[in-house]
Amino acid sequence: MNERAGEGQSGGINISGSIGSVGGDMVGGNKVVGTPSTAALEEALRPVIEVIRAASSAAQPEAEAKAAALKQEAAKGKGADDRVIAKLVDGLVGLVPGAASAVVSAFGTPILSGITGPVTGFVLDKLRGE
Repeated sequence: MNERAGEGQSGGINISGSIGSVGGDMVGGNKVVGTPSTAALEEALRPVIEVIRAASSAAQPEAEAKAAALKQEAAKGKGADDRVIAKLVDGLVGLVPGAASAVVSAFGTPILSGITGPVTGFVLDKLRGE
């Protein structure tokens, strides 16, 4: 077998040799199936909620509403609207700038990274300074 076959590769699946018929999915990352549980979403978004609670009282009500809407949209799993999620993330960080790192961290969890589309990815990259 060629030792250099996967050199420089960043992720994916390498299969060499002969393969018979196989069933199931081959997933090179997190696979989101169905809709996430409420408890899992609350755990993923907990750092964001904590930052909101520490924010100024003027920003809290609207930020809490955006966080609730974000949780509701994310609860749709793969059926979530990427543009809606991106707009909510951007608006939330606009209200509570200190929430940027908590939001980026939350979307690093498997439950939220699995539903992140290109528009939300763009907003998260902007928050990371990329």
